[in-house]
Amino acid sequence: MDHSREHTARDLDERSLMSTHDNTVPDGLVPNDVLNSTTPVAVYGFARAKAGKEEALARLIRSIVPAVRAEQGYEQYSVHTTPAQPGAFAFYERWSTGADIARHLQQPFMQAYFGALPELVEGDLEAEWLRPLSD
Repeated sequence: MDHSREHTARDLDERSLMSTHDNTVPDGLVPNDVLNSTTPVAVYGFARAKAGKEEALARLIRSIVPAVRAEQGYEQYSVHTTPAQPGAFAFYERWSTGADIARHLQQPFMQAYFGALPELVEGDLEAEWLRPLSD
């Protein structure tokens, strides 16, 4: 296990304060119709850790959960793993409006989070945007 670069919400936030204008959110991750939504929006996401980076990615994900859950417009943020696919992470997020998710993605800790992903994640993040039909 590689302990040389462990990321936490605190050190990510400290690093990101120097580069809050750095747009590290992947291009096209959130469609404009989602960002402009005045009703709840949700996303199912999937990421696979690079070999040997599974624990580092799990720590990074766990480190942002409290900050995400404290944000305006947060309704749900859940991350799951599966024994059938070691190193695979499935996300489910629900936000009150598109403006809330846009604000979430611009938080310094999220900018730092996205900046750390290339060294930890194999390939691209997968995201499927949803319109909730029920609570």
